[in-house]
Amino acid sequence: MSSLDSRRDGLRHAFLAGYLFVLLLLTVYQDFPLVKIIGEIGRTPIVLLFPVFLLCEIAMLAKHKRITNWTRFHTYMFGFILYLALVSLVYILVQYMGGAYSFGSENLLGKGVKVLIYFLLILLYVRHIQLVVAKIGKLGTVCGCFLAAVTSLLLIMSVELASMPNALTFLHSGDAPYWRVRLLTSESSTTGTIVVVYVAILAYLSRYWNKLARTLTIVYAASFFLFYLFVTGSKGFMIIVLLTAAVTMVKFLDFRKKRNFVLLVAALLIMYLFIANFSVGIIQSFQNDIENYTSSYTRMGTIVIALLTVLNHPFGVGTGAYPVYFNHYLEQSVNLMSSVYYKWFGVSQINVSELIQYSASTKNLGVKSGFFQWFMFGGLLSVAFFYLVGRHMLLKVKTSSILFLALVFTLLSLLLVSLEIKYEIWLLFAFIGLLPGKDDQRSPFYNKPEALK
Repeated sequence: MSSLDSRRDGLRHAFLAGYLFVLLLLTVYQDFPLVKIIGEIGRTPIVLLFPVFLLCEIAMLAKHKRITNWTRFHTYMFGFILYLALVSLVYILVQYMGGAYSFGSENLLGKGVKVLIYFLLILLYVRHIQLVVAKIGKLGTVCGCFLAAVTSLLLIMSVELASMPNALTFLHSGDAPYWRVRLLTSESSTTGTIVVVYVAILAYLSRYWNKLARTLTIVYAASFFLFYLFVTGSKGFMIIVLLTAAVTMVKFLDFRKKRNFVLLVAALLIMYLFIANFSVGIIQSFQNDIENYTSSYTRMGTIVIALLTVLNHPFGVGTGAYPVYFNHYLEQSVNLMSSVYYKWFGVSQINVSELIQYSASTKNLGVKSGFFQWFMFGGLLSVAFFYLVGRHMLLKVKTSSILFLALVFTLLSLLLVSLEIKYEIWLLFAFIGLLPGKDDQRSPFYNKPEALK
């Protein structure tokens, strides 16, 4: 190879590494001001890369004359999109036959198409991330990209802590004061998965560096995670951490392997730290929320609406007509919650003002839980989708403790966070999808066990 070719390859490699770093930063940016112009889909700048994703797919198709690197996750996601499109069309037609063409100011067909774009964008994002990593090839370089991304998150967090409550407001969709660590998202409850996913992938990839660099990287990643753990004000994050530790204890009760014993001790320490330092504050925060605020009522109320919808429509109601059914079961949800909160917490009157506002607007209309929102969209088939994806991913990470922990945390987080713009979740799935496994011989790295193992 000539020196010119070597220089060209070096520049190409550097460009791809820089591009991956930019992608990682855009992935965590989830309060993009574009939301004020085009709606929720503009809350992340990833939507601006939609044409880039499509062009790359077209270029790869033209080059290879077929769709390449198609994995089992891609099949699950594409099949789910087709199913949602079919169900959406059926329920939109049902509403049209009844004379209902819109909900509020939004046309039902337009709503259905807009929501389906979220799903298509997720599939294209996953494939694009996998393509870029495959093109880079050297996983030491990919590790460097994640190290730079985690360092950027640390800098952002430090700036937030130093300048609360008006930290980096020019980067957010609103300028209201905010008193918690939220990185580049809209609220603190959505930051936990970002930290866990980036730290876990960084720690995993450090194996492709020398022993000293690997040790320093793991210490750095662990320190960043602990720093976030002690400064975050997210109740949901703390609960998911505790549940993840409990799942870890169950999985690693077999002491025949030294690694299992170490992980079990670590899980016990995490649970002890949680109970000793955070449990009282979280309980008080929940009590304060129940007495003075609306967030717990809103989250629970929307989940109840999703359950009532699927109870009456087992195959879901699709992405277009769901606002109609959301509004239809709203009153029933409020009545059920009133009864439950009175019996369980002794609260005679609950504040559902935020929930009631949904009956008059499509703004932010949806279930405050990613799993239950998709459950409302796709009904029982969405449960099958999550089961198949979860099983597939768990099989992939069974030999990596750090990725297993990150995956369990992420799967549990689906109960609390939305999925449509939480691209760090899909980043984790994309990365795990690159791992070779006996159940997926079409992984782009299947024939390169030295690359990812």
